[in-house]
Amino acid sequence: MPDAGNKTLLDIAHARLVVHQAGQVRACLEALNDGQLWWRPNEGSNSIGNLVLHISGSTRWYIGHGIGGSGFVRDRDAEFAEPGPLQKEALLAHLDFAITEADRVLTEFDPAQWQETTDRVGKPTTYGELILNQVLHFTAHAGQIVFATKLIQDGLIHDVWKSTPMS
Repeated sequence: MPDAGNKTLLDIAHARLVVHQAGQVRACLEALNDGQLWWRPNEGSNSIGNLVLHISGSTRWYIGHGIGGSGFVRDRDAEFAEPGPLQKEALLAHLDFAITEADRVLTEFDPAQWQETTDRVGKPTTYGELILNQVLHFTAHAGQIVFATKLIQDGLIHDVWKSTPMS
């Protein structure tokens, strides 16, 4: 892929992750109380709180560490094992730290490296694959968070979609 195409794709991925998807998750967190953030429809499902810990951990791992070389050590199992309720402010702090780090790493990333390979995440992976996979992964869980928020608080979904910019 020519560098201009890499730059365009990087800019789109960066905006979708850091602005749009993170904005939707933040809007959901701000709209709910601590108890609602840890509600589970059944024992086999994840709470919004667990999903926020998970997308924060995966963003720090794949973007912060995989691309930025942060040295972050991830405990994926702990993201799902947390029974809550961590307070909303703590969840927002996890999300904000991960998104601030991703914003910095993606801003500094050289699009000419898109097809270069790194093994920082345990297997040889291109930087482009790390970026796209994390944006898609974050987006999938953001959708779950928005859906759960809609189940918990009727009518909020329309405000969330209207209040988060595309870029």
